[in-house]
Amino acid sequence: MATYTYRAIDANANILAGKLQARDEADLEQKLIRQGLTLIEAVKAGLLDLAGGAVRFDQQDLVNFSYFLHMIITSGMSIMNGLGDLMENEENGKIAQVAGLVYAKVEAGMSLSEAMQEYPAVFPDYYVQMIAAGEASGKLEKMLTDLMRYLEWQMTFRKTVRSALVYPAMVLSAITLLIIALFVFVFPRLVTILIGLRVELPLPTRVIIAVAGFVSGYFVFIVLGIAAAAVLFKLWLKTYGGRRAFDSFLLSIPLIGQLIRKIDLSRYCKTLATLHAAGLNVEKTFLISASVVRNVVLSEGLATVTESVVNGEGIGPSMMKTGIFPSLVIEMVSIGEKTGNLDTAVQRVSDMFDKEVPDTLKKVFSYFEPLIIVLLGVLVLGVLLSVFLPIYKIAGGVRVR
Repeated sequence: MATYTYRAIDANANILAGKLQARDEADLEQKLIRQGLTLIEAVKAGLLDLAGGAVRFDQQDLVNFSYFLHMIITSGMSIMNGLGDLMENEENGKIAQVAGLVYAKVEAGMSLSEAMQEYPAVFPDYYVQMIAAGEASGKLEKMLTDLMRYLEWQMTFRKTVRSALVYPAMVLSAITLLIIALFVFVFPRLVTILIGLRVELPLPTRVIIAVAGFVSGYFVFIVLGIAAAAVLFKLWLKTYGGRRAFDSFLLSIPLIGQLIRKIDLSRYCKTLATLHAAGLNVEKTFLISASVVRNVVLSEGLATVTESVVNGEGIGPSMMKTGIFPSLVIEMVSIGEKTGNLDTAVQRVSDMFDKEVPDTLKKVFSYFEPLIIVLLGVLVLGVLLSVFLPIYKIAGGVRVR
């Protein structure tokens, strides 16, 4: 038995779309005839598509899908007909596949949010919860608008951080390639020349010769060792203890820890403001907001805010207990909570962090630039000393004679 995505027409000339299991297209056609439908076209679905495992959305895909879903609702079209039309989207195969998966679940009697919850690789938890809140309140259109804004903010924020990392990444890559080229290609040739000078070589030259000989002689093993270490490091990071230890180490690094804290707090506050405005209950709002934070140590600290708030404590005092939030943030949230403008206050906190992150990035790299210059200076000085000291020694010996 295979599963087919089909389009068919009923007795009232209405075009319907759906999924059905059949041995082949002929069997599918007979099954549809028994339902009073006439087959128009059918496409065989792959096994991975049925499980949803072959489909994964990135941020842009999720924004596009939300946009199409928003158009369906605002146009007054039924969800089923709209998803059926999306299944025919030839420009974006992933959207068509996901529309087909959701369509099949909704057709089976699930709500839209329940159907989305079946595919966590496609729809994040906060997305599903906001859709559920929109369905319950009858404000699905507004929820989709808020989701699109939130997703676009995420993409913009990520681009800001990545663009700031481009320059230092390029510089460090160039230095790494330079060092590899020197020790693999340049120094081995210099070694032959320096040894041919037939003088006692000074310490810097002997060090360079030893390192160059080791690198050139064991280059393949060094590369394999680095690759193995990288794989083991990734596996270690997948364990809870490894991830927590590494995240704790990152937070302890001056400036780097401050930068990570601001990035994650910005993400936390933006999610908190969006979910609170959507009308989710307090527990879900704070739990989901803590789950979007990537640093395990910070995420655990923010999870304690949820416990305190659920137990009846104020949000401001709960945040103060964690030791994660700056005093200004706690004060702003406390005022927002008292005045009934919590989502506005938290949104302003997120905007504040958004502005601080690029400034902190610039500060971090302003400290790294002198270190990079010093590293290049030491490298160049080592090369010059290793090459010219033996020559000076020979020249000095000639003068003595």
